[in-house]
Amino acid sequence: MNRALWICASLAAAGCTAKVTPASTASSSSGTGATGSTSSSGSSHGATGSSGASTNSTTTGGSSTSSTSTSSTGSSTSTTGSTGTSTTGTTGSQTVSNWLGTNVSADLYFVDVSRQLSPFDTPAAQLDANGYPVAGASGTSSTDIGFVLPSGTYTLTYQGNGTLSVSGIGQLAGSFQNLNGVNQAQVTITGTPGAFGNFLNLVISNGAGQTVTDVHLLYPGFSPGTSQVFLPHFLNLLTPFRALRFMDWLQTNNSTIANWSEHPESSSYGQSPNGQPYDLIVELVNETGKDMWVTIPEHADDAFVTQFADYLRDHLDYTRIDAARAAQGNTAPFQLLFEEANETWNQGFSAYDTFLTLANANTSRYTGTYNNAFAPSWMGGNSDLMKVGQVEGDRLARHAAIFRTEFDSLGKSSIIAPVLSGWAIGAAYTDVALQFIQANYGDPKTIVSYVATAPYFAPDDSQTGDMGSLFAGCTSNIQSYDSMFTDFENLTTQYQIKMAAYEGGQSLTGTTNQQLKHLAQHDERMYETYLTYLSFWKSHFGEALFMHFSLAGTPGIPENIFQYGYWGSIGGVLVDTSTCGNNLPTLTGSESISSETQYCPKYRALREQVP
Repeated sequence: MNRALWICASLAAAGCTAKVTPASTASSSSGTGATGSTSSSGSSHGATGSSGASTNSTTTGGSSTSSTSTSSTGSSTSTTGSTGTSTTGTTGSQTVSNWLGTNVSADLYFVDVSRQLSPFDTPAAQLDANGYPVAGASGTSSTDIGFVLPSGTYTLTYQGNGTLSVSGIGQLAGSFQNLNGVNQAQVTITGTPGAFGNFLNLVISNGAGQTVTDVHLLYPGFSPGTSQVFLPHFLNLLTPFRALRFMDWLQTNNSTIANWSEHPESSSYGQSPNGQPYDLIVELVNETGKDMWVTIPEHADDAFVTQFADYLRDHLDYTRIDAARAAQGNTAPFQLLFEEANETWNQGFSAYDTFLTLANANTSRYTGTYNNAFAPSWMGGNSDLMKVGQVEGDRLARHAAIFRTEFDSLGKSSIIAPVLSGWAIGAAYTDVALQFIQANYGDPKTIVSYVATAPYFAPDDSQTGDMGSLFAGCTSNIQSYDSMFTDFENLTTQYQIKMAAYEGGQSLTGTTNQQLKHLAQHDERMYETYLTYLSFWKSHFGEALFMHFSLAGTPGIPENIFQYGYWGSIGGVLVDTSTCGNNLPTLTGSESISSETQYCPKYRALREQVP
């Protein structure tokens, strides 16, 4: 197993996923193996100017206060209370970008932290439908999550007459009290940032006729019975983004889900190997009003896709979505985007082999031949790669018809936006799929709404010896995309299909000069580089949909894990967005890392894309 995938397998309970790009693409800056939900942590000093406050220790209950702060980006009004910080604007004024979205990946999402915990280790035959040990059975949920959770007082609740005990980084602060049929107690959790191996253990012990069900672990400041699903800190981070891509939340890479019955729902305890609960994914869209971008599992057949489409059609609340968009000043029609798996061209993910197997079972349909209408010629000459592209095009066209048919029953087929995702280093892979669609289904522009790539940027390792050369290398790499972007401009013009980026941003990885790479995530020059990068994208494609990868990191992971990437636009969900973009430092590279992690140059640059 690829090391990045192995690392992330060990972090699965905390929501980590791996990004892997074959070594052959290193020069394209597509980003090599990394943990997809991580970003800056560290330990340091040496910023110039005053620093903003950071809240990545604990959040407790308390009275609400409001303040107005002026930063170098302008004025903003924030409200801070027991559940975090949220930025607000005048109702109806535009608070969202016209074109910028984000991949949803972060360290903390939910008020109910139990959604990030491992399932009980009870044999499957002794688990009920929601993952709890049945009467007379016992089990342990043990999760390496000390590096994720902040220290604080959490509330643990359950129903039933069995015994629930806590150990590891959590300790009961008193005994359980039964209130209105719900057992509840306070749990003191001690966070352990910077180290793996610190587990939170929940143990169910059921005697004959005893059960423990409906277990919830509420984040500090929240009380049993709260209707709030998502942490306000998390929702606040989403404010400037137009669209949300759920590739990580759907556990897309190397997915094994094939039957609709395997999709996770929030009634089940803990994390599912198949991703976040589908009902909570839909709820996030209903609450925020953002455009929704989902991925179709690589093993999904047409029956699965039909049920998936029906589920989304019936659970999306269009009234709430429209109201949220109106409050954000977003006048664009709501879109439901979908794509086939993720990076099907990427041999580091199983979708490549899955699609190639399908192609080789029907070589008369998937010939693997391409006329090299677009570069590079080596790509077009790789028959296996072209077969995979043809399978992707075939599945996308077929599934587009299913989605549009199912949504047409509500008169909503116009919101469906199929995405044909390709390889940033050349248009040939995308074109072979479009040619296949044209030959077998008709005009591609009547089927495909977007073609998309992931144009990551990074310097060569030889350019990372000092901060100045590192950022110069970033700029040079951005400019190297000119001819590739021109090819995609020509492709989208030819087919009259819109362009998009399914992922993108900086992709610094590796152990060479790792401290400088980490510090670069908090340097003022990263802000300037992002502005250059986003301007370069717009110079080729205008305000074409761009989905940054990703939203936030996991600041408590050990420093050596950052060799796999600094993917978040901000260090973690609890970083104070009202101050982190202020007075960004210009660093020498000799500073310790921890004193700089309160700065968020990437997030500031992205947030400034709101008109």
